[in-house]
Amino acid sequence: MGREELAEKLDRLKSLWKLDHSNFADVADEKEGLVSVKVVEQFTRDAIDEADEEFGLVEGDIVMFRDASGAGKSTAQRLSAVNPRLVLRDGNLSDIADEVLFDHDIPVAPAEMVPVQEVDELAVAKEQAVEDAIEDWAERAEDRQKAQKAEMVDQIISEHRADRPASEN
Repeated sequence: MGREELAEKLDRLKSLWKLDHSNFADVADEKEGLVSVKVVEQFTRDAIDEADEEFGLVEGDIVMFRDASGAGKSTAQRLSAVNPRLVLRDGNLSDIADEVLFDHDIPVAPAEMVPVQEVDELAVAKEQAVEDAIEDWAERAEDRQKAQKAEMVDQIISEHRADRPASEN
């Protein structure tokens, strides 16, 4: 990449900050600033591997999938190994991928919950929006765990009743 191309990219990045200043005007200090988001085109093993090679995926990353519909069990396990802080998804996850991420305590949120601003390969989001999405996920996860426990108790009771002799009923 030549010096001119780099200068153009830098100008585009500067324009991102200026362009989005109105969107992020409420962010007064750097502690509540912007965090980077790693954008992956599809929720597939190939796309995840490609993203990992291109810009690296590490623990604590915020990963956004433009198309989350392709993920299966092994793909979700591959992503779980990275242990991202938050997964943003466009489109719905398969039930099995959702289950794998849930079992690994990886927060997942619809992409529209966290506005992401992009210039070239760079993407950023407001830290507060990320925290809000994680908090929302945690509340839903708690409800989901309670529902699963209640379902399990109901199943145990049903099985117990089914095992009792008819004279005891």
